[in-house]
Amino acid sequence: MKPDDEQRADFLKRRKKGIGGSDVGAILGVDRYRDALDVYVDKTQETEDFDNPAMERGRMLEGVVSQKYMLETGKRLKPGKFRRHRKYPFLIGNPDRIIVAEYKPPHENVTDGTGVLELKTANQYVFKQMKAEGLPQSYLLQLQHYMGICGVEWGAFGVLCPDPWEFLTFELAFDEQLFEQVADVLERFWTDNVQRGIPPIVLPQDWSDAPALEDEDVVMLEDPAWEGAVDLYREAKNMLKLGKEHEDYAKEQMKLLVDFKNGVYEGAGARVYMREQQGRKSFLQRELAALQPLDPIAMATLLEKAGLDLDVIEVLFDGARLDLDTFQKRGEPFNTFRMYDAKGS
Repeated sequence: MKPDDEQRADFLKRRKKGIGGSDVGAILGVDRYRDALDVYVDKTQETEDFDNPAMERGRMLEGVVSQKYMLETGKRLKPGKFRRHRKYPFLIGNPDRIIVAEYKPPHENVTDGTGVLELKTANQYVFKQMKAEGLPQSYLLQLQHYMGICGVEWGAFGVLCPDPWEFLTFELAFDEQLFEQVADVLERFWTDNVQRGIPPIVLPQDWSDAPALEDEDVVMLEDPAWEGAVDLYREAKNMLKLGKEHEDYAKEQMKLLVDFKNGVYEGAGARVYMREQQGRKSFLQRELAALQPLDPIAMATLLEKAGLDLDVIEVLFDGARLDLDTFQKRGEPFNTFRMYDAKGS
């Protein structure tokens, strides 16, 4: 076994002896990927070491993210090590790095003192989401957990998006009251569930938005490859959504730059057409149905059987014919936006 493999195997073994930072969000129900039952199984049963490309990338780039954090902030770092809380020995953790204090206390600013640092890599969608909305709840709880077990007053996240090489930092002050409240929940989970071997009750997943089953059996899949494919699909959908939001924002910026005036504009290798278009036509089907129009073919047949001459029938129908144009409605005019790139741009 390679040294790195031995180190990881030792890390995974120690994780079973307490609640780590990445477990907190799952136990409290705010982790997107795991829940309390997953943590329970991980602590009480022999489980395979789950890994995926994103996790491998994060481990391999940890040193790079660490260097980037020091370059961006000027802070000095040292490796984190395994810690156990004195008051709550079941709370454990292994923060990525320790932020070295600028100088001895007292400190004028909290961030001049010792802190903990978590290092993350993120794809473009997750990175932009963090940039716009901040850290996920599970990350915030993880950082509070590490601050609590390390006895420091502040912590930070360093997040790197490898492509296009952007970096974010998030700083967070320790909230002792929150830590104690969360520790109380975690203690009940550890003593009532893990130590007694009683699985926690987890609310069933809500499928109310999914189509109803039609005499179909649901095939349950626990394959890591399936989970990876599902995550990839979710990520693609989220990237499409985020791309649409960015597209709409860019359009509004271009419209703003020309005072929302329609016209044809050219620059930066692009030609933009902003035009007013007639409203779309729609057929008022309900209004027509309310008149209960008769079937002309059926009526002609009945009138002919009643003895009327075909020429008379045709004259009658011409005088009673509906003007379908009265059932056409045109909507309000609307503005269109089209951009074309010059060939070779």
